[in-house]
Amino acid sequence: MSVTGIISEFNPFHRGHAVPIRAARQVMGEDGHVVCLMSGNCVQRGDLAIFHKLARAEAAVRAGADLVIELPTPYVLGSAEPFAGGGVALLAALGLPDTRLAFGCESADGTALMETAKLLDAKETQEAIVREMANGLSYGAACQRALDTSGDLGALIQTPNNILAIEYLRAIRRLGADITPLPVKRQGAAHDSAVPEGEYASATYLRTLLRQGATADTWSYMPATAADIFRRELEAGRSSAGMEQLETTVLSLLRLQNPPDAGYLDDSEGLSNRIISAAREAGSYKDLLEQAKTKRYHLSRIRRLILSICLSLTPDDRPSTPPYIRPLAANKAGQTLLRRMSKTASFPILTRPGEVKRLGETARRIFAIECAVTDLQALCFEPISHRRGGSEWRERPRLIEG
Repeated sequence: MSVTGIISEFNPFHRGHAVPIRAARQVMGEDGHVVCLMSGNCVQRGDLAIFHKLARAEAAVRAGADLVIELPTPYVLGSAEPFAGGGVALLAALGLPDTRLAFGCESADGTALMETAKLLDAKETQEAIVREMANGLSYGAACQRALDTSGDLGALIQTPNNILAIEYLRAIRRLGADITPLPVKRQGAAHDSAVPEGEYASATYLRTLLRQGATADTWSYMPATAADIFRRELEAGRSSAGMEQLETTVLSLLRLQNPPDAGYLDDSEGLSNRIISAAREAGSYKDLLEQAKTKRYHLSRIRRLILSICLSLTPDDRPSTPPYIRPLAANKAGQTLLRRMSKTASFPILTRPGEVKRLGETARRIFAIECAVTDLQALCFEPISHRRGGSEWRERPRLIEG
């Protein structure tokens, strides 16, 4: 039996997301299983997911995955390194033989990607990165400059999916995980592209259409099964979530903050102070971003820190590996896989929310963070009945029998 993992967000699931699933099936054959490690109700760009995680997980299973497992919020609200590290750690923790990791990237040259990953981990490269950052470059620009001194590998980390691909490879090496990389050439529209390409459109473009008012054109860029689920969520009022929709709540949380003794997760150089100070003057979320942005930090870094501050996340809230495995959706094959994992997994499997009470303090804290994120997202929904808090304690994984 083969297993291929895909670390994902599916915000929302579109035709491009189905490409690595098909590639994995082709490599594994009929007996293989696809497991997606998916961000929950917030995403790495520092925003709330447009649809609830259970709907996105169900869409992934309906579109070809067997099992979807949640990547906890503290790993999602980080740069490519913790995001990739958390996903790879979860995949390795399943304890299943013949495991691969499939990932879409602008360059499917696995040899060059691995060479870049090894070079980034080299002591002299890390020292060069520190020197470049001391000269005022951002981390990403410093990495490119350091790699360019060893050839032209810096070009590989100028595109977002290649950056993630290299971080996946670094995480596999760092953990010593028995995972085989499966790079897949990205199809269609580029990441964050505002223009579709053929039958493919970026998630950014689709979120814009969904918030403006979905049309038949919007759904055409998604597999029909996924489109049906998201259309149902949209009609029920469980959609279009985002931090901008909660700007009054966000500004209130920032203005009332009492910084924790341990400091905020991924804070540096007083960036959290800059954000909190800007919140006292800003009248909207857009205004907040405009006042808080700097040349040194990408806007997504600032958005992630804003959400981390709202959640009062500290460095202690991101342990070296996730504390549990939490399934969000599964078909029959995925349910069989879960039963097998109950004997092979090195992390506890959390299928019922109440089970977290029997786990350690770290697991309970991570679950409390998920509760807070979900309750924030719920405030974006209509009607008011969808805004009830505490749904994390009531929800169970979605089991697809058909």
